[in-house]
Amino acid sequence: MANSNQQLNKIEDHLKAKILSPGKLFVYWHLQEEKVRFIGRYFLLPDSQLTKALRLYDFDSGAVIHEAILRHGVSSWLLKGVNATSNYQIELGIKPKTDTFFPMLRSNVIIQNSFNQKAGNKPLLPGWCGKVSTYTYYENLEGSINK
Repeated sequence: MANSNQQLNKIEDHLKAKILSPGKLFVYWHLQEEKVRFIGRYFLLPDSQLTKALRLYDFDSGAVIHEAILRHGVSSWLLKGVNATSNYQIELGIKPKTDTFFPMLRSNVIIQNSFNQKAGNKPLLPGWCGKVSTYTYYENLEGSINK
């Protein structure tokens, strides 16, 4: 019974982004520290090197626009000066070294420019979508199909 009460009290991990005004995004999150320490042990990092960071991506191109290194205990961030006509997505992760980033949570997509969506009455898709194929070719191998 005690174990089920612990599970009920845990808040689900999340990363949410909202438009406050043109050019301002508010981001808030919850990420269980046990998960951060688990990833740190995987990379053989001491707790002192488990630096969290936020990355702001241009949703259409996938390019990193901004990165913020977070102090311990911070659970929200205000991004100012973003283009009011671009679409964004944010990731929260661990930055074990200056040139690496391990994402742990991804936010909802912030759609400010829905021109692409309105132009063709199609849902807004990321730029990489046309480069992925889900087609799989299956061969009839001897013994695999009953005749």
